[in-house]
Amino acid sequence: MGRIGILSGTFDPVHTGHIAVARAALSLLQLDRVLLAPFGRPIIRRPEADSQHRLRMLEMACAGEAGIEASQVDLVSTPRYAIDTVKAIAARHPGQEIIYIVGADKLPDIPGWREARTLFASCAFAVYPRAGYDAAGLTEDLRHQGARVTVLPCEEVNMSSSRVRARLRLLSDAPGMLLPELAAYIAAHGLYQPDYARMVRQAVSASRFAHSLGVRTVGAQLALAHGAPIQKAGVAGILHDCAKCMELSRLQAIARKGRLAMPAQAMGSNALLHGPVGAMISKLRYHIYDEDILDAIRYHTTGRAGMSALELVIFVADAIEPTRKNYPGLVAIRAQAAQDLRQAALTALTGTQDFIKIKGGINSPLSAQAIADLNAQLAQPQP
Repeated sequence: MGRIGILSGTFDPVHTGHIAVARAALSLLQLDRVLLAPFGRPIIRRPEADSQHRLRMLEMACAGEAGIEASQVDLVSTPRYAIDTVKAIAARHPGQEIIYIVGADKLPDIPGWREARTLFASCAFAVYPRAGYDAAGLTEDLRHQGARVTVLPCEEVNMSSSRVRARLRLLSDAPGMLLPELAAYIAAHGLYQPDYARMVRQAVSASRFAHSLGVRTVGAQLALAHGAPIQKAGVAGILHDCAKCMELSRLQAIARKGRLAMPAQAMGSNALLHGPVGAMISKLRYHIYDEDILDAIRYHTTGRAGMSALELVIFVADAIEPTRKNYPGLVAIRAQAAQDLRQAALTALTGTQDFIKIKGGINSPLSAQAIADLNAQLAQPQP
């Protein structure tokens, strides 16, 4: 007879503590597998991310973890209780012993769970330590009520999904708590942040909105690949063109009202003005106060000397996101983006510079400065 562990929860989002518990249970209890089952409709708190996002993040977290799997057993539209989960697992895996994995903080409540006596007969419990809870004492109390309980001899789990969400709202990628690839998924889909996509959709055209979604997705991917701040890339990506669809006269009026010190060339061009005005709108309307994000929005069209990692991410993502078809040097930029953002940005800038010359226009001084700076950086020998 095999043994299956089940760890149910909201997983909003799944964090490294969840995976550590699953690994400990798998190894210490010699289980055949551990199933991580997200609730479709939790009884107490409505999740911030929908069930499909939470399931996908679980699948990503479980990838490469032998014996640990995401399960859809609890992804139903009605509330699920532990007894429902155990019965469903038993029906899918007849003859298997089921171990229900819980934190020590849940132990005092278990006797009051639905059909507790039936639950005690249907599964055993594995308890992982939580800070501030006497796992041994609580386990003994539960045993007296007929439950079969084992305490996992592993480290206390001191993190929670609520703490991860709090870090994400502060534009942190929650290192040590959240796998980097999950941080990128979260940023690419705008999870656990204000719904900037809904707000931006009302301010731009359908094609510009599709472009902005693409920049958010590619920006998150590039930030992950190159060690830039991932959540900031997601926010900057969705907001970078928030002023793009405004008429030039309105952009000019906003710039003057905000006392933006803009050269005449920029004041006469939507292409050059929507970035600086977009940064102002992002601060006033979308309440973005992070200067790195604001600079990434401000300079996403022209670039500048001394661009930060985030500025490079958004500048390059703006050039290569999937809806782009005719950007100068697009194929080369996409190839270079995987290796060196500076080279990709330089190719984009020089291609745009050449295009502007052909059209008889004047290149932005900021772009010329960016080109000189990037050439100087790339000419330096690599350590």
